[in-house]
Amino acid sequence: MTIVSDRPVATVRTTVDLHLHSVVSDGDDSPAELARKCVAAGLRIAACTDHDSMAGFEEFRAVAEPAGLTVVAGTEITALWAGQEVHCLGYFVDPDDADFRARVGRVHDAETGWWRTWFDQAEALGVDISWAAVEGRFGKDRVGYLGDYLDAFLAAAGTDPRFAGYERGGRHSRFIAEWCKAGQPLHVPHPWRPGLAEVAGWIRQAGGVAVLAHPGRIREEPGTAPSGLADLGVSGLEAWTTWHDPEDTRRVLEACDSFGLVPTQGSDFHGGRLKPWSPAPGLVPEAVGNAEAMVDRLYERRD
Repeated sequence: MTIVSDRPVATVRTTVDLHLHSVVSDGDDSPAELARKCVAAGLRIAACTDHDSMAGFEEFRAVAEPAGLTVVAGTEITALWAGQEVHCLGYFVDPDDADFRARVGRVHDAETGWWRTWFDQAEALGVDISWAAVEGRFGKDRVGYLGDYLDAFLAAAGTDPRFAGYERGGRHSRFIAEWCKAGQPLHVPHPWRPGLAEVAGWIRQAGGVAVLAHPGRIREEPGTAPSGLADLGVSGLEAWTTWHDPEDTRRVLEACDSFGLVPTQGSDFHGGRLKPWSPAPGLVPEAVGNAEAMVDRLYERRD
């Protein structure tokens, strides 16, 4: 398998994609354009799962459904599990559930508040960048792509010798290590995040099912064994995704078989610019037998 950016290139086209992002969070396409791309890709079932938001759902559905695409209402909620950040996909939730939207909104607002504090600290260091300027560039009330935010900071820093030599357009790992870790000038404590069990409860109360996104990326720490996920209210694990290599997928499928969880699939498409190894919706690294039957299995897990 060809490797790009240390990730497997998605080479198999599917009719089901349950993990997609729009410009409402950190994707590059509007919800309407994302829906058009899903239709062009030949998808039959799709979910726009923006981070900590369902603000793009109606726009996505308005374009997708008249074109014959079945839309699963969803979102991807940031949570904590065993002390680390994880992402929980919520599917089949009631998009009109005010309590659910308010709960997800708290997570969203905590994240945007974190970024505002970060840019306030950057401005206090003498860098000519304000939160108002960031919102003007990337959109108001949006949590965009981390790399874009850091590139905007480095561009604003210009020739400031303190920030010379940091690469723009890359992974920014050295900049983060030297400026953003605890004790560094641009460190801001992590924002509030709910526990995974709490998030799964929100999803169930909104009529949906909870699925742990790209579990192959989660560090294996005490308390993260998949055997306990069902007790937390999680119904499935994302197995086929552009974040997993074949070994990751194999391990996830084994966990699903062992603990009665539903394996799901999703490209985690953000746009070719952000994830060149995932250039279009509906591409996953490996073929799934009957993807539409998998969606039916997931739907049956609703309380």
